[in-house]
Amino acid sequence: MVRGVREFQEDFKDDRRRPEERSDSRREEQRRDEMMRAMEESDRQRREDERRMNALRTIVNDDDIEISLEERKLINNPEMKMMDNGEIVKRTRSKGSAFANQFRLDKLLPKAKKKVRKKARKELDRLQAEAFREANRTLRTKAGKLRKGVTQSDVAKRAQKILKRLRK
Repeated sequence: MVRGVREFQEDFKDDRRRPEERSDSRREEQRRDEMMRAMEESDRQRREDERRMNALRTIVNDDDIEISLEERKLINNPEMKMMDNGEIVKRTRSKGSAFANQFRLDKLLPKAKKKVRKKARKELDRLQAEAFREANRTLRTKAGKLRKGVTQSDVAKRAQKILKRLRK
């Protein structure tokens, strides 16, 4: 009878370990999957590099092929493509589908007129920027933090006082 109880206890301990073993096996599977994806990606990259090298090797090693300056410009231009029949065409990039374009805000909203800024407004903005620089310089520490007891509101008030002085 004691022997039967001992066997039951061992089985119980095994049951407690099983979720851990399951999570370990899941982690192992995930690692294997990641390794397989990495290997496939490296193989794909290697094949692509080989394809490029073969194309370049063909051009370099074939004495009958001479590339003119215009042809070099075409080769290095990403917007130009050669069709199967040898015709050179300029690749156009689509600006989205007609369905997506109907929801673009720049297409829906009326064109906003560009506002003309007056000379006085530009000058005032320049003075305000200078006032804020000075106020921040006086109310902040070397590290850039606000001094103790000082708020951003205090900085703005100080900048307004400085601006009043600068405008005179």
